[in-house]
Amino acid sequence: MTLFSEYLRELMQTRQMTVSELARLSGIERTQLSRTLTGKRMLPYHALDELIFHLKLPPGEEKVLRLHYDAQFEKEGIRRSREMISSLFGNLACLDFSAPAFEETRLLMGLDEYVGERSVFHGETNVQFLLRMILSVEMARPDARLEITVPPSDTFLTGELIHRYLDNKTMMDISQIICFDAASTGTDINLHNLDCLCRILPICLLSRQHYHPCYYYDSNLSTRYTDPFPYFLITHSCVLCLSEEGTSAMLLRSSDAVSYYRRHFRALQEKCYNLIHYTTNPLEILSSYQRCTEEDGFYIVMDQPCFGRFYVDDFVSNHLRKGIPDYKEILQAATERFALLQKVSRFYTFFTEAGIKRFMGDGTLDDFPVEIVEPFLPKERSKLVKKLAAAIKSGDVTGRIMQEGTFPSYLAMCTSADQSIGFFTTRPFPLADGLCSVQVNESNICRAFHSWMMHLPVSRLVMTAQETADVLEGMDNDVQNERRAYEKTI
Repeated sequence: MTLFSEYLRELMQTRQMTVSELARLSGIERTQLSRTLTGKRMLPYHALDELIFHLKLPPGEEKVLRLHYDAQFEKEGIRRSREMISSLFGNLACLDFSAPAFEETRLLMGLDEYVGERSVFHGETNVQFLLRMILSVEMARPDARLEITVPPSDTFLTGELIHRYLDNKTMMDISQIICFDAASTGTDINLHNLDCLCRILPICLLSRQHYHPCYYYDSNLSTRYTDPFPYFLITHSCVLCLSEEGTSAMLLRSSDAVSYYRRHFRALQEKCYNLIHYTTNPLEILSSYQRCTEEDGFYIVMDQPCFGRFYVDDFVSNHLRKGIPDYKEILQAATERFALLQKVSRFYTFFTEAGIKRFMGDGTLDDFPVEIVEPFLPKERSKLVKKLAAAIKSGDVTGRIMQEGTFPSYLAMCTSADQSIGFFTTRPFPLADGLCSVQVNESNICRAFHSWMMHLPVSRLVMTAQETADVLEGMDNDVQNERRAYEKTI
């Protein structure tokens, strides 16, 4: 049974309406409606309007019903990609940056003592214990470095790296080679490649630019059966070779083996593409935003709305602090960027009520710190919010308020159809000084995240356009009333 048929049945039960009654009112043949409710037949599009009218659906329920109807015609891979991305952002939104509940203070024995004369280890628990010990030994070095070919689907290693970066226990440099599936064609979204990025993106954000993944394409992702240890990781003192399932490992500790594998890794690396690009330079961040903006479309999601469509040249120059490094270059880049945003016909901005309240309260921007951009005055905040509300109601801007937990409050994402994705840490991000841009240029992955963004307006994750505009106008009125009440007391 499809989601459409399930939701339609739920709506009928809520209204205590039988199949016969709805068929009579809507003019839809009873047998056709019955087969629709069992997921065996799809209704023609014109019949959907009749159902919505006679079920007397409010805008929210109408949107969900149309969403489920459209989902019947889309590819399964596209739907699954949206679920994967929503899960990624939901997990990032819940990420706990507070102090850990416990920490490993010391190893109970040295690596030599634990390994003894063994070189091959069997059993998932033994392999994971060995891997954790090797990581701890390497992390104790001031020049700690790790080179790995283990796929991101290895949840134990991925979890260990996230845990150690999150707890601020290491600044270890990590290089990783990832195999991407070359099978996707046309507009298909490759779920293997998307899953790889979803698994490593938290490491990219937490590593303070110390994690560097690269990738290559292969039409056959399965490793050769003749190689019992197809994956490996290299430290200064050893090489750990891992089986396909991660249940067996071979430890190599000679300097010759370490040197050989390191040369082999570097040779492979030269044939790969860099998956991400980092920068903390404000000028480069503006350029990153510009690369993610299409000639006729701009798409962004972050805690605060993007007001860039309503900035004029004087507005930009008046708020950019004069004494910052590269002032002229940043001003020119910002002016060019906002001039483009004023012209694009498709302008999408998704945000939260909390983000709007924060902007209305102090006038600061999440994506540019106060050291670069001066806070907006109360009158300017009010004017921008009113303009945004009016543009949303007129359809000039596709703006929606997201449900809490849909997207992390410390991140901004700008997408294009297949050119680039920009992930930008914002002011609430607790682990970095200043801003950081993480740029992804793999076209298939860009397509997946852009598809997720374009689907937001018809999803359950956001308010309707009218509801969003009402919240913006109501919030502005509340601030104005508070200001008037305050002025009467002084």
